[in-house]
Amino acid sequence: MGGIFIKHKIILLTKKRLAIYVLIVLVLILAIIGVIRLMGRTEETSTSANTFIYLQYKDGKYIGNEKTDKGNIKVEVTIKNNRIEEIKILEFPKEYLAENKELERETAEIIDRIIKTQEVISAEDTERSSYVINKLLKAIRIAVDQSLLQ
Repeated sequence: MGGIFIKHKIILLTKKRLAIYVLIVLVLILAIIGVIRLMGRTEETSTSANTFIYLQYKDGKYIGNEKTDKGNIKVEVTIKNNRIEEIKILEFPKEYLAENKELERETAEIIDRIIKTQEVISAEDTERSSYVINKLLKAIRIAVDQSLLQ
């Protein structure tokens, strides 16, 4: 009759062979862990490096201009040592100031906060602000965006 015959082979496991197998398995595990950590650091470094470069400001004075229904809002942003140092309002429609007596104080507070925090308010925050304040923030953002190193 036909069939497949399998010869059994007995492998003796000695202490020496067991130690070699355990050593090989440990080396493989350590190599895999090392490769995973190395890949994680490479991704972390490249991501943080790109973000850092994007957020650096170039020193100088930058003009931002935004049109409103009653005239232009024009600002000058001074960058020094990678920081927003000063924000000057060069043009601002007088009609807005006449309509709202608190507007001058609000703009001063916003400019002061931007200089302290180094952040121009995000779009979500400006939805609660008035039309004029949104236009002022947009003019500041235009000026600051010109100074970002790409």
